[in-house]
Amino acid sequence: MDDEEKERKPYVQRLWGLAVVVTVVFTILSFNLWRLQIAMGSYYAAMAKGNVMQTVPIQPTRGDIVDRSGKLLVTSVPEFVLTLDWLGLQEASQTSWKNVVKRLATFVKPYWPNTSESVDLITEDILAMIQNHQWERYRTMAILPNVPQTLQAVVAEHQEELPGVSVEAVPVRSYPEHTLAGQILGYVREISDPEIKEFNKDPDAQKAGLEYKQGDLVGKDGVEKSYDFWLHGKEGQEQVEVDNNARPIAKTMIQAPEPGKTIQLTIDAKLQQVVETELDNQIHKAQQTHPEAQAGAAVVIDVQTGRILAMASRPAMDPNDLTGVISDDTATRYFKGKAAASLNRALSGVYPPGSTFKMLTAMAALKAGVITPNEYIDDSMASLGSASAQIQGFPEWGGYYFGKVDLYRGLAKSSDIYFQVLGRRVFDADPEMVKQLANETGLGVLSGVDLPGEVKGIAPSPEWKKAYYQPYYDEQRQKKLAAIDSDYAVKLAGAPDQKTKDKLQKEKDSKKNQVEVWYKQMLSQNVDWHLYDSFNNAIGQGYNAYTPLQLANYVATIVNGGQHYRPYIVDKIIDPVSGKVVKQNQPKLLSTLSASPDVLNQVKYGMSRVMTGEGTAAFLFADVPEFSGGGKTGTAQIGSKDTISGELYNGLFVAFAPYDNPKIAFAGVIEYGSHGGDTAGYVAKAAFMQYFGWK
Repeated sequence: MDDEEKERKPYVQRLWGLAVVVTVVFTILSFNLWRLQIAMGSYYAAMAKGNVMQTVPIQPTRGDIVDRSGKLLVTSVPEFVLTLDWLGLQEASQTSWKNVVKRLATFVKPYWPNTSESVDLITEDILAMIQNHQWERYRTMAILPNVPQTLQAVVAEHQEELPGVSVEAVPVRSYPEHTLAGQILGYVREISDPEIKEFNKDPDAQKAGLEYKQGDLVGKDGVEKSYDFWLHGKEGQEQVEVDNNARPIAKTMIQAPEPGKTIQLTIDAKLQQVVETELDNQIHKAQQTHPEAQAGAAVVIDVQTGRILAMASRPAMDPNDLTGVISDDTATRYFKGKAAASLNRALSGVYPPGSTFKMLTAMAALKAGVITPNEYIDDSMASLGSASAQIQGFPEWGGYYFGKVDLYRGLAKSSDIYFQVLGRRVFDADPEMVKQLANETGLGVLSGVDLPGEVKGIAPSPEWKKAYYQPYYDEQRQKKLAAIDSDYAVKLAGAPDQKTKDKLQKEKDSKKNQVEVWYKQMLSQNVDWHLYDSFNNAIGQGYNAYTPLQLANYVATIVNGGQHYRPYIVDKIIDPVSGKVVKQNQPKLLSTLSASPDVLNQVKYGMSRVMTGEGTAAFLFADVPEFSGGGKTGTAQIGSKDTISGELYNGLFVAFAPYDNPKIAFAGVIEYGSHGGDTAGYVAKAAFMQYFGWK
């Protein structure tokens, strides 16, 4: 037995040792269980209560934009973006998170858009981004787009020093054709506070239950803005569990995001490119004599439907430049001054139409019956009337004398004398007829085009002039009279006797009478319609101001038989997954011209005379035997007569083709381009050559 005990003794000792270990372990576990559940139970219960579920939206991929043949103009592509996670940033040890931001600013300085900014200023910029992002701390924020590989390497190398900082591949808006149709397409940036209310008024968004909020990326101009709801897509949802320190614990996908729809434009990208290229050429040519020439615009429109086939504006805009942080130079180039490149001059720029307006004057005169197409008028100042009438009129352009001029020769030669005579007759017969017809053709009224930023323009008339200017003088009159009443109320109250009061009352009445005299003079000079207004208006000067889009639609309305259509830029909206058409825009007739078909045909024929024989644009298509159609040149005075800008002119040109069954209409302007046929006319020629395939 002694031998057995000796053999068992080591095993017994081991069992006792194991029992002690087990006892100690269970003792520790029991103690910790007691500490967690009883001693600190209330503490951890409170912490558990602090764990909450947050629903975080997942941004969908924005839809594409393509031209009428499917050519890709806008898409979303993955791009490496420097991001900052607010929650991760707060995990900075040994130093404050603000120091992390400053260290980050040091690394990004060589790549920062505002190259002149110091590290301290870049730090302030990033801190401002963080402040603006406080409303939603669960989503990362973009600090710098298009991160180069060198910066990616720096961030990776210093990752321990930059908690919360990372480089992620995120979908970023891309415009592969750069400046092509830039102002039409628009650009995308984060929504501003005032825009939230504006976007939430969209009926499609309201119907779908889409509610815009801070942090959303939205279209800021062009199609990106007007069709934002369709491009936006449907947000997904992710459920994030966060602890009471606001740190994520777990994430669960609730609903995957749905991509935005594909927008197909009415624009022909090839035609658009031709128009833009020739617009650049003509602006460059204008700069040879007028260095200040920097801008222009052109529109090509389908005569029978209102579809916009091309719409160009210069200076050019590359929407890619407006993604991410914008430098001061970029902001100046796109948004400040007369040459701001973001301005779509085709629908937001207003210009005196010059002689391109003469078809409207002709229509009004023919409709009013104050002229016949074959009545001749002598091309001399005497035809304007008396000596006082002649002083208010304008001599023939270029100092020419065209002899006897009828309607067709008047349009062909662009006779100022002829149309001033017509203007006087029309305004004497029916002061509002010119404005009425102008509005019926789309001049001086909003067209309802599906793009933001359209300007109404001005189609003047006696009633318009009175409504526009008289309120100012009414207000000034009331202010002057009120000041007199206030001044003399004190004086009369302090008068020592009746004699003094009577004297003060006479002074008061005299001053009030002077105000009334001044008021009548101002109305007579600046509110009443004068003969020179009729002369000015008839040749497209004076208060006339229209957009190139309006001028193109005006020509289309004349030559299609008087049908005024709503111009539009988006043809259809397509589901990118199924390929089905979700929405199709259709031609919409807005109004019908009250001028008779005979009147329209007479004006149309006059426009054809401009392009042949002695017409002011006969040279333009002389080498294109296939051409048939009509046009009108315009040389619009920029300033008033006898002013510095009175000798400066914009070059305008409008046209249509072919003559029988017209298909397209054109309107274009070259600022400081002088004679329209020599500048904007060549943009029209290039457009027609491309559209019809002429060589």
